[in-house]
Amino acid sequence: MAIDAFAGTTPVFLPEQFFVGRFEGWAVVESLVGGLLKRATIAAHGELDADTDTVVLTETYTFDDGHSDTLRWTIHKTSEGQYTGHENRLEGEATGEQAGCALHWKYTRDTPQGDGKSFKLNFDDWFYAIDDRACIVRGSAGRAGIPFATAHVTYRKL
Repeated sequence: MAIDAFAGTTPVFLPEQFFVGRFEGWAVVESLVGGLLKRATIAAHGELDADTDTVVLTETYTFDDGHSDTLRWTIHKTSEGQYTGHENRLEGEATGEQAGCALHWKYTRDTPQGDGKSFKLNFDDWFYAIDDRACIVRGSAGRAGIPFATAHVTYRKL
């Protein structure tokens, strides 16, 4: 998909608006060949520094096997429709493109697993605004550019 396909769609998804405040979420991760791999609940909150167009977002995923993973994002709007992100377990930086109701977000992260190991995974996420309080994410995770799992995530602002 090309981000330009979403130009003019509403509601507009802007990270600097949506990710401010408290929200909750739910996720399922499925194998590409079928089958549920993981389930998670998400608790998150974000704050905006309007002077720098930067959102500081903390989200904690609590997985069905009992382990959790907390991400502390700094998301910066670099120009109209363009974003970068930093998080302490990233390789390099995240990049995002936004148009209309969608945000395309890509990054590589050393991701902790329930067994105590961690894996460097490539993420390719599409955020879609449903309304001003909800969005749905369809993402893929893989290694060496080859996806092996799909995530479905729902966020709701409180």
